[in-house]
Amino acid sequence: MAPKLDKLNRETTGLKIFPLFTLLGWILIGFSILVGVIILAPTAASYWGGNAKAVRDAAEIGSPLLAQLTTLAWWPKLLPPLTFLGVASLMLGIALEFAAIPRILDRRIDALTRAVPLMGGK
Repeated sequence: MAPKLDKLNRETTGLKIFPLFTLLGWILIGFSILVGVIILAPTAASYWGGNAKAVRDAAEIGSPLLAQLTTLAWWPKLLPPLTFLGVASLMLGIALEFAAIPRILDRRIDALTRAVPLMGGK
């Protein structure tokens, strides 16, 4: 049988896991940017800038030109889903954090009105 969490622990679980989602989002977004800057930009510059169309069309199987073309064809198909997943994770982390804050403030208000009855205004 699973242990029961008290109400405050159930309501603030988002505060415990929101850093994981936020960090995952930043990592995926940063990875996408780094791959674009470190891998795709230099590869595209050397593939399209350094070779004439006739040279690119005449490339043989296993040549470095076709390896560059494979890199330029494969990574752009992988990066948008990873970036989207990163943005979604980041937004989920922020939403989990903001969802838990009002509950914590309500608990603190209740504790303060019990401690100082004149502040309750009831």
